[in-house]
Amino acid sequence: MRRMLTTLFLLVVAVPLWPQASCSADRDGVGTLRIVVDTSKSPEMALWAARAKAVGEQNYQLVCQQLAGPHFAPPTVVRLVVEPRKGVAATSGAVIHCSAAYFQTHPDDLGAIVHELCHVVQAYGKNRVPGWVTEGIADYVRWFCYEPPERRPRVNPRRAKYSDGYRTTAAFFDWIHRTKNQSFVRRLNEAARADQYSDRLFQQYAGKPLDQLWNEFLQASADEAQRPKR
Repeated sequence: MRRMLTTLFLLVVAVPLWPQASCSADRDGVGTLRIVVDTSKSPEMALWAARAKAVGEQNYQLVCQQLAGPHFAPPTVVRLVVEPRKGVAATSGAVIHCSAAYFQTHPDDLGAIVHELCHVVQAYGKNRVPGWVTEGIADYVRWFCYEPPERRPRVNPRRAKYSDGYRTTAAFFDWIHRTKNQSFVRRLNEAARADQYSDRLFQQYAGKPLDQLWNEFLQASADEAQRPKR
């Protein structure tokens, strides 16, 4: 009986609770995390919050590898509050507020926790960073480093704008990462944290002005969409 229980325990431990990272990362800025859960306003969400805590703690190293950098010490304790609120989630400092109603109906959307942890590590505070940049960087880490490749977003070249933020900007940043400069997202994030963001950084970090890069990305996206599916 003891041997059977030991075998079962090993099987459970061997199964990861999160997708494996799908993009490369440098090894500096690695962090460990303890998430403190508060479900006092939505006690029915305790089991979901435990899942979110596990995914967040297990993937914080990935977030820090992408965004922390060598000169920034990321928080080691984050508070996760699940409560009645509008929207999906919001982060202030090292506190993540999650909508109980949303996650009741979308319990598997744990990538949202990874996205919010990106905001913790971005730590822009009141810096003058455009929202599309902030959300684009966070969604880049979520969709191109955490989520499996088959879930990565695709852009409609006829409707998209780089200032759409979230998945659209994330796809744009991933294209720059792959085709122009693999340190682009890290450097852009570090400049934003230092309150030094400017559109001119695209020229400096990726070799071309922002609008020119965007048009090139749209053309690449249109060409990809026309390729026959295998």
